[in-house]
This record gives sequence, C-alpha cells and structure tokens, in this order.
Amino acid sequence: MDKLKTDQAAGLRRLLGQTASTGLQVITVMSGQKGAGKTLATTNLAAALAHAGRDVLIIDQARHGRGAAAALGLVPLHDVSDVLAGRCALEDLILTTADNIQVLPIGGGFTRLGRLSERDQDWLAASFDRLQCGVDVVLVDMEDATDPDALPLGLAASEILVVLPPGQAALTDCYTLVKRLAMNFGKRQFRLLLNRVESTAQAQAIARNFSETASRYLGATVDTLGYIPQDEQLARANRLRTSVIEAFPVAHSTSQFRTLADGLLRWPQSAGLGGVGGFMQRVMQGGRLVEAYRR
Repeated sequence: MDKLKTDQAAGLRRLLGQTASTGLQVITVMSGQKGAGKTLATTNLAAALAHAGRDVLIIDQARHGRGAAAALGLVPLHDVSDVLAGRCALEDLILTTADNIQVLPIGGGFTRLGRLSERDQDWLAASFDRLQCGVDVVLVDMEDATDPDALPLGLAASEILVVLPPGQAALTDCYTLVKRLAMNFGKRQFRLLLNRVESTAQAQAIARNFSETASRYLGATVDTLGYIPQDEQLARANRLRTSVIEAFPVAHSTSQFRTLADGLLRWPQSAGLGGVGGFMQRVMQGGRLVEAYRR
C-alpha cells in the first residue's frame, strides 16, 4: 500500500509540474444540455492523445464519480472537498487508466469557489504548485455547463470546446451557452465538436450556420474541430467503460478521434498559464468573478 501511494504521488508530481517555457493546453469541454456526449468526447480525445504519446490529465468535475472517471471504469475514493477538510492529500485523488490517462476527480469540489476564504483559496492553489511535474494537455470534463458554480474551470481554460449533437433543441441550448459565456464573461473564442453526425456534409452545414450566427449576433469566433460519427463500436466501448481507441483500434470512430486529436494539437498554445498550478490560480480568480457576478 505504501508503494502504491508513493507511485501515485510520483505520477501526480510528474503530471502537474510544468514550466512556463513548455507548452500546456487546457481545454474545457462543455455542452449546452445533458446527453450531448461531452464526457464521451473528453475520454476518447484523451485516449487518442495518450496513444499519440502525450501526457494527458482529465479534470473530472462530476459529483459522485459520474463523469470521465466512471466512463473509464475508475472509482474515485476522494475529491477536493476531502483535501480541503484535511481528510486526504491532493496526490491521493489521482486515478490512472490502463492506457495511462490520468484522471483527477474533483467531485464538484470547485463549486462555490468564490465563497472560500482567501486563505483556503491560496492554500489550494499553492498545493497544486508544490506538486511540480509535467503534462501536455489538460481536458476539463465539465459537470453541468448551465450551472454558474461550474464556470470557474471554463473561464480559466485557454480553450473552450463545445460539443453539439443533432437536433434543434441541442442547437438552441448550445447557442445559449455560448451567448452566456460571451455576454457575461467576455469569452469570444470557441471551438465546436459535432457529435453523432451522419456525414461530413451534415457536419459542415451545421458548423457553418452556427459559426455565422455566433459571429453576427455575439461577435464570437467559433472554429470547428470536426465531428464524431455514428458508430456502434463507439457505443459498445462506452458500455464497456473504456475508450474506443483501446477497445476497437480499427473502428471508424477510432480513426476519427485520432484525426481530432491531431487537429487539437495544432491549436495555438496560449501563453501565461505557467502549468497546472497557474491554471488553478486562474480557476480561483474565475470563482471570485462568478461569485461577484451572482451578487
């Protein structure tokens, strides 16, 4: 058991330390409604990135392990609220999949961030800083994009990737989410990922209409990452609680996720994050911003 805890701590230190000179992409994956495929997109993008040799960390926002951790067959024992209460150390949170994806389940522990005392905020951010290790890509699997308490993670990210499935209701909810982030929090750059799409032509038409509407009425830029096809093997992998990349290496959706991961890595990297510790500092600031907005 001692060796296991030592290995976990070493793995988390390797993941979270990052110098300002090396690139770090922090991408928050959001959706306008439940069931859009946000977690499925997050976990499979992470798997494709890991198989491409990248060190990937998923920050799982969901309560009770119902997000990315559950989708990958992992069972969280603690969350950030346990760290704040002194019941465990930060490194005790880390979980690892068979294909070396690291998952940090925070269990809704960042809700009401703006209400934490300044001392608790500083202590938590400093705890991440002290871990001193490296990661290439952080994917934040949001719990509920319509919850103001969930927004600090999105506001702190260098990129926001919005998952959009077919249907008029999904389109309306997705636009409402982008409008809220643009009008209330000044976000003007978004990425779009179409889910459960039948053809490239369908994906292009939806993406073009969405992008033009957001540009015209919100002054926001929406670039399309690509689309996730309808694929029974992807659904089977999801039921098996693993990625399609791991379960079905030659599936159509596996090939598509590899293409999506390659496109994601080509995005320009934002300066100034300084690693996961710096990202967490921005999360704290986002929490205060959301709390001030709510007042």
